[in-house]
Amino acid sequence: MLRWFNLVIFLFVLPLSLVTTGCRLLFQEGRRVVSETPWGEVSPQNGVWDAEYGRTDDPANASFRFRILRYVDGISVEARVRDDRIVTDNCTPGAIAVHDDIFGKNACPSWDDDNLECFFDGDNVKSKNKRQTGVYSGGGEYALVANGAAQSDFSCCPNSFGQKWQGAAQIAKHPQGGYEITYTLWFSWECLGWKIPPQENEDVRFGFNICMHDDDDGGRNDRALFWKGNTLFPYSDESQFGEIILKGRK
Repeated sequence: MLRWFNLVIFLFVLPLSLVTTGCRLLFQEGRRVVSETPWGEVSPQNGVWDAEYGRTDDPANASFRFRILRYVDGISVEARVRDDRIVTDNCTPGAIAVHDDIFGKNACPSWDDDNLECFFDGDNVKSKNKRQTGVYSGGGEYALVANGAAQSDFSCCPNSFGQKWQGAAQIAKHPQGGYEITYTLWFSWECLGWKIPPQENEDVRFGFNICMHDDDDGGRNDRALFWKGNTLFPYSDESQFGEIILKGRK
């Protein structure tokens, strides 16, 4: 993933009341859960750090838990992120970010802000370097910044936030200090690479990874904690992704 410095530093100031960012989650209205995974815990002790950045031993500064729920028309990813400081200085609230590999410019380098990123290997190809192939028919990368900015141009649903995929973030004070960001994202089956949605009674299996990016002082990201993978390009090496199995309704 190409990363670039942003020389203009603006610290997102969070009021004490709960803040909700992102689009309205239409998928939650009247949807019936088919199956779900248990909550997974990712901490500095059991997670994977992207070698491009630093790390921390403090769970209150960088840790999260997540689960995946299956619906008839797609899936949702829910995550609760601990963070001691919320910083979103690189992305305009609610922006749909577009990356330009040719000129090395980003309308919003979402990975340099506090965010959540989901990575899908929907066709289980287990590519060693998905970025190098440039083919995202099996899912790809989806990012939601804590202020509601979104990015999906390295995916098979590019620039479709609010339509083929949706998401919102709620930011609240954590009772033990710092903040908790609750992310809720929904993806149509198309965004995982399925042209035809699976049958409701059919089990679904796909490769998956998830990470939180943490920025504490503006500018570049300070650290990135992943669920699975190796420390070198954990977002691109699908062979090291975890496996998700979502049961069908029998």
